[in-house]
Amino acid sequence: MKKKVLYGLGVLLFFSVVQFNVSDTFADKIDYKKIFNNDCKKCHGEDGKGTKRGKKLGAPDFTDGEWQGSVTDKQMINTITNGKKKMPKQGHKLSPEEIKAVVKYIRFFAPKKKRY
Repeated sequence: MKKKVLYGLGVLLFFSVVQFNVSDTFADKIDYKKIFNNDCKKCHGEDGKGTKRGKKLGAPDFTDGEWQGSVTDKQMINTITNGKKKMPKQGHKLSPEEIKAVVKYIRFFAPKKKRY
């Protein structure tokens, strides 16, 4: 009986530790949608097509398959990090990991048949 209780406690402790470690791993997950909404939406729009303001400033339409196909992830990372024309640089505000996550999010705006 004593062995069963100790075994049960050991199993309980094991799963408690595993659950703690798993929750820590996902605690660092980047909320790319929140970043986009806070830092990009005012010009690029919630739908990625560009707001009135964004269009005046030359913001691209992220839903345009041709645009998506003409720009590499590396180019987008560089533009977000360092800015380009009227696009302000975000490298001082966002980490490289956050910028990569935003680029992946921008790719979700591509037409389904032309995802890059």
